[in-house]
Amino acid sequence: MQHYVLTAAAVLALSTLSCTSFGGGSPLPPADPPGSRLVKCGVILPLGKYGEWDDGMIESPAIWYDTNRGMYGMVYTGYGSTDSAKRGYRHVSGPRIGLAWSSDLMNWKKDPKSPILSGSGVPGSTDAAGVTGPFMWFERGTYHLFYFGVTGKGYEKGTKTMNIASGTDLYALRRHEDNPIIAPAGSGWRRDAIWHPNIVKHADAYYLFFNASGTANGMDEEFIGYAVSRDLVHWDVDDANSPLVVGSGTPGAWDASGRAGDPSVYKVGPIWYMAWYSWDKKHSSDGLSWTTEREFPLGWRPFERNPVLTIGAPGSFDALHAGKPFIVTTPDRHYHFYTAVALDETRQIAVAVWPPLR
Repeated sequence: MQHYVLTAAAVLALSTLSCTSFGGGSPLPPADPPGSRLVKCGVILPLGKYGEWDDGMIESPAIWYDTNRGMYGMVYTGYGSTDSAKRGYRHVSGPRIGLAWSSDLMNWKKDPKSPILSGSGVPGSTDAAGVTGPFMWFERGTYHLFYFGVTGKGYEKGTKTMNIASGTDLYALRRHEDNPIIAPAGSGWRRDAIWHPNIVKHADAYYLFFNASGTANGMDEEFIGYAVSRDLVHWDVDDANSPLVVGSGTPGAWDASGRAGDPSVYKVGPIWYMAWYSWDKKHSSDGLSWTTEREFPLGWRPFERNPVLTIGAPGSFDALHAGKPFIVTTPDRHYHFYTAVALDETRQIAVAVWPPLR
């Protein structure tokens, strides 16, 4: 099974969630890229109840089909609340990685054994204060959990590096002795920090797309580049050709900040697509880029009608931010999971789909 396109045989259950049309219009013509039109279906993974480990905020879903369980698994980041009366970055504890399960990609149940990975608590380690931005690669019965570790208290503080924890037991993953597998380096695009991973396998190599903080095109921001591996542990970062995707930096545009973050790569037919997020310095949205089989992993072009997902109406669950995508495709439907942030900074996980659920 290719892990960038999930093709479970189970028939998708009909959902009772109310979906709001985004993009409108008639069904997509063949020339429109998959994921360019979406219908929002609401929050599918909410905050934990007060006192639970993820009652502060949750974000950054990553999904795989688990043949051991015959279900879809989701890893996500959760934060505990430090003040039950307040939301937002300033009122959360260190990040941990949780787990949820679904048979139909719409109805999710949190695993009571969560979190499955927490900060090491070891001074000087790459993830002493927390683990976040997860991605699960499941192959030959072994789970490989990629994540970026943080060394400072709070929301994504301190040094940020790419790490991996693996094992055949999902609840007893072991950090690799070679962590970090990717670290900040040089004076260019990954000078300052390493962020969210996303992996696809093509031919006999693994490609890890990720965003990093540094400088490119005269901007100091986050940009998307990539690395290649034969064993999932030792990675060669292509700094010569990275960054691959950079926001426009055009004043007033959806990507005015220049940011390009949290890539999610998938293939439909002969074309590779990448969903990613940017922000206009006030709100986050998701867009698409694409490249050909011949040019992959290079040659990414922005979709001309970006963004494909934007914030909702004032008072809605995603009125502040609608970004950080993770894409799942099945023979029947395109699923665009994302982090939804309300105006009070309540941060939860939502999904948009195409075609609409009936």
